[in-house]
Amino acid sequence: MTIKDILVHLGAGEHADSAKVFALQLAARAAAHVTAAAVAFDMPLPTPDAAGMAPDWSLADYETFAKVAEMRRSAAETSYKRFALAAPAGVETEFVLIQSFPEKARDDFARLARHFDLLVIAASNDRGEEPPDAGEASADLISSALFGSGRPLFIVPPAQGGPLRLEKALVCWDGGAQAARALAASMPLLAQARGVEVVCVTGEGERSKNLPGFGITRHLARHGIEAHLRELASSKDVGSALLDHARDIGADFLVMGGYGHWRVSELILGGATRTILAASSLPVFMAH
Repeated sequence: MTIKDILVHLGAGEHADSAKVFALQLAARAAAHVTAAAVAFDMPLPTPDAAGMAPDWSLADYETFAKVAEMRRSAAETSYKRFALAAPAGVETEFVLIQSFPEKARDDFARLARHFDLLVIAASNDRGEEPPDAGEASADLISSALFGSGRPLFIVPPAQGGPLRLEKALVCWDGGAQAARALAASMPLLAQARGVEVVCVTGEGERSKNLPGFGITRHLARHGIEAHLRELASSKDVGSALLDHARDIGADFLVMGGYGHWRVSELILGGATRTILAASSLPVFMAH
């Protein structure tokens, strides 16, 4: 697969700027088209009380709702205009606005992402205090796209800046289906990288004679990708061990499977996925 069609979440504020710059630079490098999607959450309308009585709302109240919705649409369009002006020569862009209530908008965003090779989105700016601004990426928005789109994501931290660097890749490998999907989707990037390291994390004292990554490095070699295999024994949790090792070797980006499952209506993230989404200072290429 080649990367020719990129979707970027058009977040608001400085937190999202690195993802937008990353998407444009990646598009220039891959000669790809970029679609910028803004998600503007509507304010929920008042619901009847326990007795079934409709709230006593005036026309002015409903006009206020309409004004807020229009302000969010206008802000999204302004953000896109700035984004398009920043596009490098030769990179074509277009704009999509998703405006709905939070739960439905997140599902709509995931469905939209199915029509692209890759989604670029800023790491979550959730603080656990208040819901993020409508233009910012929330953990729920990222999770919906990761687990509902069937497409890979590049999750970009706010600290990412400067020229695009994808020279050294760290591939997190545990032999699972999610890791296999992430690796397969990342092949165009790995083929252009100058260094690829496949890491298998084990607990202290659990070193194996048959490294689980041997077969996958052989598979990469058959695609012309020379990858070095490393077994990383660590007493830390897998996510922390991977992030520490990425810093030690100077990796430019991580490739890993996204783990989790749905329980009723709640997404339960795997431990390593949760750690890396929350703490990575590097772009993370992730697929489920």
